Amino acid sequence: METVHVIGLGPGRAGQLTAEARRALRRGRPLYLRTGRHPLAGYLGERGITYRTFDHLYRSSTSFKQVYRSIARTLIRSAKNHGQVYYAVPGHPLVGEAAVEQVLAEAPGKGIRVRIIAGLSFIEPVLEALQIDLLSGVTVLDVLHLEQLLEPCPQHLILSQIYNRSAASRAKLALLELYPAGYPVTIIKGAGLPGGKILRLPLYLLDRRPWFNHCTALYLPPKGGYRLGHLLKVMDRLRRDCPWDRRQDHRSLRPYLVEEAYEVVAAIEQQDQAALCEELGDLLLQVVFHSQVARESGDFTIYEVIEGIVTKLIRRHPHVFGEESIATEEKVARRWRQIKLQEKEGKVLDLEAASFGLPSLLKALKVQEKASDVGFDWSTIDGALEKLREELLEFEDAYRREDWVKIEEELGDFIFAAVNVARFLKMNPELVLNGAVKKFITRFNYIQSQVESSNRPFSSYNLEQLEQWWNEAKKQ
Repeated sequence: METVHVIGLGPGRAGQLTAEARRALRRGRPLYLRTGRHPLAGYLGERGITYRTFDHLYRSSTSFKQVYRSIARTLIRSAKNHGQVYYAVPGHPLVGEAAVEQVLAEAPGKGIRVRIIAGLSFIEPVLEALQIDLLSGVTVLDVLHLEQLLEPCPQHLILSQIYNRSAASRAKLALLELYPAGYPVTIIKGAGLPGGKILRLPLYLLDRRPWFNHCTALYLPPKGGYRLGHLLKVMDRLRRDCPWDRRQDHRSLRPYLVEEAYEVVAAIEQQDQAALCEELGDLLLQVVFHSQVARESGDFTIYEVIEGIVTKLIRRHPHVFGEESIATEEKVARRWRQIKLQEKEGKVLDLEAASFGLPSLLKALKVQEKASDVGFDWSTIDGALEKLREELLEFEDAYRREDWVKIEEELGDFIFAAVNVARFLKMNPELVLNGAVKKFITRFNYIQSQVESSNRPFSSYNLEQLEQWWNEAKKQ
């Protein structure tokens, strides 16, 4: 059967070759090496073993993906022509060899078998140099795929393919997003080869040394500290062992969720970053608490919550994660609404359910947003302003007629119309009103301080006198 034989060359010493790999290298033709830069290339030449390399593809191709695709197609075509073809790669064929992955994906569809001849990977010599037990927990990543590292690694972290200073610089910048600048890193060069070297230095100095080649790896020790998993375990323990936490359910937790959200807003308004950090933690606890309750009842888990929100964000941002091009904030908001409408297509719009449990101002805002999503809205703010003036006139008319039922109704309509104006201005009416209340409190406190310093009671001043201090407070 037509076969691509993939041979692992190991780290680079002839003594590290397996017996099966030796036999394949001696007898197998045609023989390709992914790169002639591997230490064993010279060993093969000395023994009269002829081979071709794919080094030219790295110089002529525009991307690594193109290199790997070209290698795979060449090997498959050669197997079709010769029946058997041999392809030798550094280390182990199934460790960090993207071209082998490409061959494994394409060859079966062409009726070609792929045979793996194992070799010692770069991992074992690196572990030996660092004196680390693999079973103690090791994460291995290609430096070209550092986007897969989403948080500081709680295990030993080994990065491969630090082949030059440019790759080291890219790795440093990516790691600095997760680790402090002074975090200890270890450069391992030529692990398992004569003259192998180890250098330890802080992360911010990583790319300052000209130490890098195709046999260089990077090591970072486990990063301590708590993560989401620790919080989940603590919450699980609390639900089992704390009487108060154990008796809570979604309904009983509602006031705490609202309270923590408002405390986050308060910290933002006070520009207190330490408080904001703490309050965001308290708010996160509420999300985890509700998710734990749901998990216990078999409804959903925190991972489904995360899966849902990540999927939604990607789906609703096609200009970021897809092929669409949207330049302005207004067009982004319009596209967001279109996608939401597509998601809700065929479903009955339940305004009561959509706003249930919200404070009145936020409920008004949510109802107006939902109605706007389906096209029931003014085209510009002018319509909302005209409606606000109309509701004020109707309120004044009801007040002059002393119709108290109508007064209450028209006052509600006026406030609802004011919320609509705030929505057009992209302002949250809850925060707008809160700002007005805070402003009133500040000015009133000034009046109160003036009254107290005069050693006279409030009742001894008329409104006109108090208003003078109010105007002084406004100027301040």
